[in-house]
Amino acid sequence: MKNSLCSLRLRTYTLLLFSVLFPSSAFAQTLKEMAKFDLPGPGGKRFDYLTIDEGDHYLISAHLAAEQTYLIDLRTNKVIATVVDTPSVEGVEYVPEL
Repeated sequence: MKNSLCSLRLRTYTLLLFSVLFPSSAFAQTLKEMAKFDLPGPGGKRFDYLTIDEGDHYLISAHLAAEQTYLIDLRTNKVIATVVDTPSVEGVEYVPEL
């Protein structure tokens, strides 16, 4: 019993020390609005899946309510292509080799 109590105290002190030395805010990433622009389709509907092609500066956005997927140029914030008839999208991914 005494050993388990000492072990519990040691773990508690270790966690407290760790939380003081390394607060969670030091590891957390903060989201920041970089741009705002309008997209086509019904307003206020779901944009569920997003992915970024960092090399070419494209954002791929699946708009479930409109059953469309948009390719957005992040340098101009303009839709450069729309893929229609994409209902029930379960995710989007960019594969530059294809």
